[in-house]
Amino acid sequence: MASASPRQEPGLDHRFWEGRYQAGRTGWERGVPTPAFIRLLASARAPELGRVAVPGCGRGHDALLFAEAGHEVTGFDFAPSAIAGAKELAAVAGLTHRTTFVVADILSPEAHAHLGAFDYVVERACYCALHPSDRDRYVANVATMLRPGGRLIGSFFIGPAEGGPPFAATWEEIHASLAPWFEVEVLGEPAAETPLAGADLFAVLRRSA
Repeated sequence: MASASPRQEPGLDHRFWEGRYQAGRTGWERGVPTPAFIRLLASARAPELGRVAVPGCGRGHDALLFAEAGHEVTGFDFAPSAIAGAKELAAVAGLTHRTTFVVADILSPEAHAHLGAFDYVVERACYCALHPSDRDRYVANVATMLRPGGRLIGSFFIGPAEGGPPFAATWEEIHASLAPWFEVEVLGEPAAETPLAGADLFAVLRRSA
């Protein structure tokens, strides 16, 4: 999955994201796990232990949160610098036995190499980072990575924002791209839990059989 596929929006590829990390322009990196995921794992609704994929994992804060809870986690990111940082944090946390971090293009057809490999996909800031023209392809690849009945656990950026990345979307737009593959199980209320201007929306969706 390490090769980059062509983009409809120039610049939003592995070179773009690696450049952002090299320049230190990583405003989406809050340095701690996503609050909605912390609450989920501490609640009675916490998912049973399983195999977790985290596309666009960055330096791995959410991936490590799920690994600390006992899940087997694989993080994917365009940027080699992000993956290197995630591996370093995993080593410091003593979680290398539960984590794998891979430089990968989540939009590549090679994502199908992971067909049905995961029980959960954790989405935070990957959907909004991609150009809107890539959303359907991203969702389809995420769906193929999940076993039937697997869950997409998401904290979606709903804006407001001008331009991008991040590319804001309403819940209606997000749901429209997810609906061919997923059924909504849990839908939260917008919450200002991001350093970006705007709000995130927590949702859990079940992969249709």
